[in-house]
Amino acid sequence: MVAYDALVPRAPALLAIALLAAAFPADARRRDAPRPRPTRTTLALEGERVEVRWTDGDTFKILSGRHAGARARLQGVNALETFGPVHRWGALAPAFLLEVAKQSAAVAATSAGPCELAPRGDRYGRLLVSCPDVAATLVRAGHAMVFAVNGEPDAALVLLQREAQRSGVGIWSGGAPPRVPTSVHSGDEPDLGAEGAYDRIADTRTGRTEVVRHARSYRTCEEVCVGEGADRACMVYVPYALHYRNRPACLR
Repeated sequence: MVAYDALVPRAPALLAIALLAAAFPADARRRDAPRPRPTRTTLALEGERVEVRWTDGDTFKILSGRHAGARARLQGVNALETFGPVHRWGALAPAFLLEVAKQSAAVAATSAGPCELAPRGDRYGRLLVSCPDVAATLVRAGHAMVFAVNGEPDAALVLLQREAQRSGVGIWSGGAPPRVPTSVHSGDEPDLGAEGAYDRIADTRTGRTEVVRHARSYRTCEEVCVGEGADRACMVYVPYALHYRNRPACLR
């Protein structure tokens, strides 16, 4: 495991951090200040115009219409976690990737294209929703990666992702490792099911994802990494119960 205080961003990352700070000055980030950009918008969901509030780059709550009160997960893409600085790759420190992740909800809210419900929801009780225009907006801006769980990734999104990687925008500002952990699970977690613990790894070149089964028990705040050298990408393991309450030091 690599200690966070040993992660010193190289020059491109320092420039990216400076640009991000300039875009969102300290006054705008104060708790009592208005949000720099709105996260509420309207979407055409199954032909019905509904108001929604994006909670991060791939999740929103439906505020009106037939499904008011439901939470929804965007299909086909994955945004970074916002509960703490848990991602690290390339020349970027976790704090920078967290700041990008926190702005992804506002990026998603700039698109109001049509959305369709999937036949079934996900394991967390959320609706699964396909919103091609929103997904394209996020991927183009480097605020989400292509993420095919079942079936083939959207070829047009993969092309947008390659362009975002070449341009070095958003989460690709410090490089684009070929494989990135997007969720990690410890072997001692409850309710894992008969197949046990797994980590999900996204291929940033193709948009496909891989489930890697294992029997390890991770320590809280342990980094789980794939790849070596410039291709190394890591995610910090924190049990879900500690994401927002009794948070460990690595999330503060």
